[in-house]
Amino acid sequence: MIKNFFNCKIYSMENDEIFTSMQIKNNEIVGLSIENIQNKNWLNIDLGGKFILPGFIDTHTHSFEGGLYSLGADLSHSKSIKDVLEIIESANPIGEMIFAFHFDENSIKEKRFPTIDELDKISPKIPLLLRRVDGHSCVINSSAKKLMLAENPNLNLQSQILTKEENDYAAHFFHKKVNLEGIESAYLNSAKIGINNGLTTIHTMIGDAAQNPLHFKWMKNNLTKFPLEFILYPQILNVKKAMELGADRVGGCILADGSFGSHTAGLTKPYFDQKENFGQLYQSNDFWIDFVKEAHDNDLQVGVHAIGDAAIEQILTAYEIAQKENPKDLRHEIIHCELTSDAQIERMSKANVSAVMQPMFDRLWGGRNGFYDKVLGAERTERTTRLKSIKTAGILLTGGSDFYITDLNPIKGIDAAERIHNINEALDRKEAVELYTINAAKLSHDEDRIGSIKIGKQADFIICQNDPFKLKSFLDLEISQVFKNGVKIK
Repeated sequence: MIKNFFNCKIYSMENDEIFTSMQIKNNEIVGLSIENIQNKNWLNIDLGGKFILPGFIDTHTHSFEGGLYSLGADLSHSKSIKDVLEIIESANPIGEMIFAFHFDENSIKEKRFPTIDELDKISPKIPLLLRRVDGHSCVINSSAKKLMLAENPNLNLQSQILTKEENDYAAHFFHKKVNLEGIESAYLNSAKIGINNGLTTIHTMIGDAAQNPLHFKWMKNNLTKFPLEFILYPQILNVKKAMELGADRVGGCILADGSFGSHTAGLTKPYFDQKENFGQLYQSNDFWIDFVKEAHDNDLQVGVHAIGDAAIEQILTAYEIAQKENPKDLRHEIIHCELTSDAQIERMSKANVSAVMQPMFDRLWGGRNGFYDKVLGAERTERTTRLKSIKTAGILLTGGSDFYITDLNPIKGIDAAERIHNINEALDRKEAVELYTINAAKLSHDEDRIGSIKIGKQADFIICQNDPFKLKSFLDLEISQVFKNGVKIK
């Protein structure tokens, strides 16, 4: 039977078209009208003047980690080491492990990480992982350290705070110990969080950012278990293995560099607050050129984490070489793309490179006297999160949360995109919504299937209580229902 939604305002995100009724059959949009049409043979649903948008799409998440950590200890509201320890102590272990996340030492009065001794006092026997908010450093307790050294005696775990390779090893040591039931629970939790915030599709990274795709194959074979759609990235540095897995892309948060918060993002000039530190480039130029060329020649889209301008230069150069030698519409991704020059933006446009960005990074850390200002200085902070410049250059620009780093919430992302601290880089409401709808669909070459309201497309949409384009603040958007493939999932 055809479902007919009428007496509503439908923002299609297609050429500014607006409709008042929509017909759905099975999972497909089969009709749209500017009139409130009804038919006695249809299931006619009067929406009473509500509003419809396409279902939101988040183009960069770590949904396994985010779903898993969200079941653990959230430290985002901690104000002191005492708060941190009390929150962790009250958290429920997950699979005989304790996970704590969203920790930011700059937000607590002591301005430091908890020590191993402090963690041992609250968890002497259960392995504990505490991750910094950016995911690029962590601390573990003695129980976890003992288990990790038993597995790999050559590990260098002398530092209280683990960064770079040791940070990655510690995180994936914990992740690998989660069983399939826990893996499924983590993704179901992410799906629940996403749906509540209007998401119908989520891009997610799976793998250890080296050679191990972890549970990618299991996830690929079990996508129908989840109420929304996951678009998968084998997060590995192995093109051949990605092809064997039947993937359409490779990468995600395979790292060209680290983060500003850990002073490991690769810069062309040193950090403002560490005059001898240029950050770190995790691979050589030749490595990235060879990796991108292999993936490109085999028709795999590539996504690489690059935050600092030196890292962006590396990845952009590799994309330019591949595209010049063998032009293709693969829409390779620079993920995060935080600190860019005018020249880099112009080159990205010519090389058909996509920018997968996180507006919430600016909301949390940008602006005058913000964290970026302290570590990069005022001039470079003005060149972070350059949404308007990138869009104006004709580059495909999409929005992601980097969940678990920021909340799995496109409403917050859209609001942040409108209110970038550097007003010259702010987007208008329509442009901001496009980051999480039609632009996001284009990133995965799905613009003929999802991302807008159009006859023949999949019936992915959200029903809102209030008008998304008339609200003073997008944070006030109220989502009452969410539909995926024509089925109500909220």
